[in-house]
Amino acid sequence: MDQQLEREIRKLRRLNAVTLSALIILAGGAFTGLVRNHPSAKFDVIDVGRINVREPDGTIRLAISNKAHFPDPVIDGKTYPLRSGAKPAGMIFFNDVGDEDGGLIWNGKKVDGGYDAGASLTMDQWRQDQTVQLSYEGGPEHTNWVGLRVIDRPEKPMAPMLDRAMQAMKLPAGPQRDSAMRTVRQFAIDSGLTPASRILIGKGAEKAATVRLNDPAGRTRILLSVDSLGAPSIQLLDSAGHVTYRSPSDGGTGAH
Repeated sequence: MDQQLEREIRKLRRLNAVTLSALIILAGGAFTGLVRNHPSAKFDVIDVGRINVREPDGTIRLAISNKAHFPDPVIDGKTYPLRSGAKPAGMIFFNDVGDEDGGLIWNGKKVDGGYDAGASLTMDQWRQDQTVQLSYEGGPEHTNWVGLRVIDRPEKPMAPMLDRAMQAMKLPAGPQRDSAMRTVRQFAIDSGLTPASRILIGKGAEKAATVRLNDPAGRTRILLSVDSLGAPSIQLLDSAGHVTYRSPSDGGTGAH
């Protein structure tokens, strides 16, 4: 009787093992099918420092970040820790090869004498910096500007200039670093890498609504304005900044 009981127990154990294995396989297959058919997940709230959106091959396309984890610029696949001042919070866009392509940033805080606030939406030129900017800059250290800038960028990569700037920034603060940075700026001029603002539309600290149309050197040649009291004006300027035409005429040297 005891031997028969032992045989029955062994049979039950084997049956249980086979049944458990089958259940594990079925559960694994069901879970795999669930993930394959429903790859997304829903959350009511997610608290994170940064979110990276990537392509299947790992190329980053978007970073949403707080200040602590804000990404540095990436040009030609190389990261350049050159953002000046405190890093903002915001979103950085990346193109198909993973280079920075623009972004949306914002800030606002109380400071002595008032506040320091701003927001900026930018679009970068290929292998270059921002070529379009919609921005607000307010506070005692800013010009209280709000408007649109269109910037000329050369059809040349800016990486050679950034590499030189990185080397200069490694130097200790002082005359040597200042001299190295002047050399970088001269390299940018000699290499045709300096930008020029071509179109500025907005309102500044003087509270005049203006449209500035600039030449390729960034010099204003046409100025349309409605001042803080509502008076409109049109000015044409030469390359030296002298007014050659003004309407309405104020009796100066400009013709009407």
